[in-house]
Amino acid sequence: MGKIMKVWLPTIKAGSGADVFVNRLAAGLRNQGLEAEITWFDRRYEFVPFLLKNILPPAGTDIIIANSWNGFAFKRAGIPLVIVELHCVLDPGFRAYKSFSQHLYHKLLIEKFETASFSKASHVVAISEYTATSVMAVFGLTDVTTIPLWVPIDKFEPEQSVPVESNIPFRLLFVGNLIRRKGADLLAPIMAQLGEDFHLRFTSGLRSAASDKCPGNMTPLGHLSEAELIREYQNCDALLFPTRFEGFGYAALEAMACGKPVVTSDNTSLPELVADGENGILCPTDDIDSFVSACRTLAGNKSRCKKMGEIGLDKARSGFSEEYNASQYASMLQSVLSGTIK
Repeated sequence: MGKIMKVWLPTIKAGSGADVFVNRLAAGLRNQGLEAEITWFDRRYEFVPFLLKNILPPAGTDIIIANSWNGFAFKRAGIPLVIVELHCVLDPGFRAYKSFSQHLYHKLLIEKFETASFSKASHVVAISEYTATSVMAVFGLTDVTTIPLWVPIDKFEPEQSVPVESNIPFRLLFVGNLIRRKGADLLAPIMAQLGEDFHLRFTSGLRSAASDKCPGNMTPLGHLSEAELIREYQNCDALLFPTRFEGFGYAALEAMACGKPVVTSDNTSLPELVADGENGILCPTDDIDSFVSACRTLAGNKSRCKKMGEIGLDKARSGFSEEYNASQYASMLQSVLSGTIK
């Protein structure tokens, strides 16, 4: 029996979906028979990741997987480094959804950090075709592997018991940080137009944030545990996700895994998850009237809404399963170690 591959995942806490990704990746690799160890570092190191360059990897580490923002700090002699790009913040399309200070931060620090990470990488992975195309264009890379994200389908699944159906109110859910990039500022005007026949419950994501004044048909949920979040997906009729830029779109996939249709924006990576008219409805970015119309379409045709949810569930379990995509990671890591891909 050969040696079990040991993977080190040194990670600076981000307080976002990036943390969820690392935990799920580690679990997926373990389920593939690999040994995966996460080392968490305080978020303050995001600004000075080079201070971590002397941290020793766990004994027996064969390969390292790290984020593009700080991966260069974890390059160790004789150990291949795989860099993962979650979303390219230097993408020109992302500029409109950043403050001037964020833009400066990304240009003055993150661009330098990412350039260093890619230069030290044995291989680069992106989480969507859109992100792969973006990072290749911005940084001049030529060999980027796309491996989509996944959700644990033994947890994110449809409600087993069938609830008593009711036409009113139609239950919408928004999951994410309350920031402009996620389209959080569009929620109130959408719900104001939809009126009392619709109700939206919305989270604040992993980063705490205070909600602005909103119509009476909106209920803030704050930060939820995973179990609470799954329950919200199961209890809603559809996900409302008017995001403006996504590296992947975790919320859409989570809703799909719970058998719910997705009303989201026709931009960035979302069309890779949501096929318009099949497992959800794609709307032009920032088009409030289109989002309102899409929600009314689903509410007005319950059988179509249910069918879209079923199609999304099948898609989540096939193309975005842990078993399939974690196996792609395991195969890629083995290829990097053997020198088959560089």
